[in-house]
Amino acid sequence: MWEQHESLLARVFWGGGFWECSFYVGTAREMSSRTVERYINRTEHV
Repeated sequence: MWEQHESLLARVFWGGGFWECSFYVGTAREMSSRTVERYINRTEHV
């Protein structure tokens, strides 16, 4: 579906209406530092 409607979907989702620049701050609680590091490495490109 994305390939068929790429330009429209890109405008809707990344054109400033759906996604906005933001950040999240939270605590890791009982997660190990290795788990947090893996999460950061997997989500850096997002």
